Amino acid sequence: MKRVLYPACSALVAGLCLVGLPASAQLDQALSEGERATREAETIQNQINQLDDERSDLVREYRSMLQRLNGAKLYALQQEKVVESQRTELASLEEQLGRVDEITAQMTPMMMAMIEDLKTFVAADLPFKAELRNERLEQLDRAMEAPDVAPAERYRLIVEAYQAEMEYGRTIDTFEETITNEAGEQVAVEMFQYGRVALVYHNPANGAVARWDREGGAWEMLPSSYRRPIQDAIRIAEGTKQQDILMGPVEKFSVE
Repeated sequence: MKRVLYPACSALVAGLCLVGLPASAQLDQALSEGERATREAETIQNQINQLDDERSDLVREYRSMLQRLNGAKLYALQQEKVVESQRTELASLEEQLGRVDEITAQMTPMMMAMIEDLKTFVAADLPFKAELRNERLEQLDRAMEAPDVAPAERYRLIVEAYQAEMEYGRTIDTFEETITNEAGEQVAVEMFQYGRVALVYHNPANGAVARWDREGGAWEMLPSSYRRPIQDAIRIAEGTKQQDILMGPVEKFSVE
């Protein structure tokens, strides 16, 4: 609220001081004093108004600063909680890092055992894609011996090798391969792999068909009655024939 200064009192005092002067002089002097007092009052009133405006600005600025201060306090409180959470997480990570050597020491024997089990399984399995599968096992051996391969990368390679072997067991495939027959000759044949149920081949040169005998560890020639089913199976795997029920030689497979 602006303050207003009234000049009436000042003018009255000035008029009283003029008693004893001529009437016209007294009037002029009184008017002059009244005008001067009015101007002084206006000046003082302007100063009061200016101070009042400045006070209002200061009040608004104070309230704004108070709001900013409260906001800063809330932000600081929230940041303290974040810092405390980060300190807790850092302590947990430091504790985990302290156990890295112990975990690594436990993982290495486990990974070595996994590789040996996989080698045993591949050696007892059907001899399909032997070069690719043996190269994968050799890669695992090299990774375990390389000092620059992290334990996590070694474990990833082992898991991928297991996944690849699992995939062989639920797919059919056909591919060309060179085998050694009973006479010791290298013969190019068409292979058909039915998961891990059977591995057979068809010789396009003479129409001979055979299956891999797990117990004997050698190829066993099949009767000619299997020639057509094996040829159909090869075409199904190639995608040139619709899927159908096939008759083929199978045997039980188990690895201890």
